[in-house]
Amino acid sequence: MIATRTLTATAIFLLVSLVAGNASAQTDRLYPVDGEVVIGKIKTISKEGVIITASGKDQTFAAGDIQRVLFQGDPPELTRGRDFILDGQYDQAYDQLKQLDMAKISRDDIRSDAQFYLALSQGEMSLAGQGDLTKSTQAALGFVKQNPQSWHFYDTTRLLGDLAKAMGNYEKAALFYGYMRGAPSLDMKVESVYQGGLVKLAQGDLAGAKEDLSKVAGMKPTTVESKRLQTLSKASLAVVAAKEGQAQQAIEMVNDLIKTLNPADTATAARIYNALGASYAAAGKDEDAILAYLHTQLMYSMQAATHVEALKELAQLWTKVGKPDRAAQARGELQKRYPGLSG
Repeated sequence: MIATRTLTATAIFLLVSLVAGNASAQTDRLYPVDGEVVIGKIKTISKEGVIITASGKDQTFAAGDIQRVLFQGDPPELTRGRDFILDGQYDQAYDQLKQLDMAKISRDDIRSDAQFYLALSQGEMSLAGQGDLTKSTQAALGFVKQNPQSWHFYDTTRLLGDLAKAMGNYEKAALFYGYMRGAPSLDMKVESVYQGGLVKLAQGDLAGAKEDLSKVAGMKPTTVESKRLQTLSKASLAVVAAKEGQAQQAIEMVNDLIKTLNPADTATAARIYNALGASYAAAGKDEDAILAYLHTQLMYSMQAATHVEALKELAQLWTKVGKPDRAAQARGELQKRYPGLSG
């Protein structure tokens, strides 16, 4: 009887020890862009990527190949904020993340992740005309300075490039996009060249834009993202051609892209129709240009940057064709929906 009680007590002790050990073990989750979730312990984080130890083995993931990381001990506001960001609901993400008390987050990796997503949601809201571009830039710069080895480093330089471009600071935009060439992800390197071409196009450097965009357009895509960037580069090359006086060729280039358009990729579709509008406008075909920009206004209004561009162009084109009331409507929609970008 005594032996039985002793055995039972020993078993209980071992069980409690096991449970306590499991409770103290760190369990993180890494979600790759492609592949299954990896469950283990984050070993190291750098701007190049993340090393996670799972089943006793280290696995390395490049920064551009990671969708998200969930850390043990994540506050619920951070978990919800990440989910909203993945859905593109930046306003709801910001509402969740701004409730966090950073001082109460003891794990550095969690605090860094929270700071990034807070800066990202704030920046994306500003890019959609619902915030202050300057303050968002300061927040993103603050994150990079405090977390220079975050695996979100290159995503933040992209955000800074987008913000600088939206403010018309093209030299800064080129600088920030240029950082992406150092990323371990090939897609990010390609995007760096593409974005650099867009900046040169906005500056009126047609030769420079054509050089960069042709590199991307002429590559052999190996991923879905590189294929998308190739298509976007071809659309922008059409705009270059139109500005060089080859409007008809530009129109034909864009129409060829429309024939193979993926209707589910609304971001790419909106850019292509805006390129068509720019090409028609360069050819002096104002009514055709209006129809192209109207396509973006009516069909792709959820794409803020291209929607803003379409509304601004429509305000000018409606005036040119003698319809000031329609021009006023376009300006009114621009000011109502995008107060931070209507200038």
